[in-house]
Amino acid sequence: MEEDRDYYRVLHVAPEAPAAIIEASYRTLKQRLRARSGSIAEEASLDEAYRVLSDPEQRAAFDLVRDVAAESAADFAATAVLDPDAERYAAHRCLFCGAAHGLERALGRDDDCRECASPLYPAERQRLEYSGQRMLRRTPTRREIDLYVTWPQPAPYAAEMRDISLNGMRFAAAAPLQLNQIVKIDCASCATVARVAHCERDRSDASAPERWLVGVEFLTLRFRSARGTFVSARA
Repeated sequence: MEEDRDYYRVLHVAPEAPAAIIEASYRTLKQRLRARSGSIAEEASLDEAYRVLSDPEQRAAFDLVRDVAAESAADFAATAVLDPDAERYAAHRCLFCGAAHGLERALGRDDDCRECASPLYPAERQRLEYSGQRMLRRTPTRREIDLYVTWPQPAPYAAEMRDISLNGMRFAAAAPLQLNQIVKIDCASCATVARVAHCERDRSDASAPERWLVGVEFLTLRFRSARGTFVSARA
């Protein structure tokens, strides 16, 4: 199969990527393409790949004719970080900016993208079981964060963290974000590439300027310090 017809490569996703990740990668690539004023042909290629892979029947038909043996694990994009099997964290590209990291080894906790400085190490899913339900403690925390929604971005947008857990974060922003949008966040406690899980207007103070409450799920993550925080038990 010709490389430009491999829709998984076009969207920078692994062949087993779930639908939500295919959509997230598509939206990120479209944003990046428009930011650099990409060609109509490039945009058409992204649209065609997403049209096929987002439709279960068309995707199944595409998979049947796809030459799996010709694929290399080195070509899997960074969306592979969602795979729960740690040995399959073989992502070779930054999930946020798409740059290849060039590391011929397993990713380490301190590895960053050389292009955008995003953490590369996959976030670990943490869950506590209680009475048959999954529960995870959120820690209310208010602090400033730097928000990046595309790359390159000349300067970060200012936002305010509202709470944080081992799986994600909630913050207030001046503008809404799209569901499944991939963002980069830097703050005093952590650096992360994350997926937007929900977004709604902040109605807590009608007299304040319009704000949006955004909840994100960590995809890659590096805590800067574990002391004195809810992650101290893992240090």
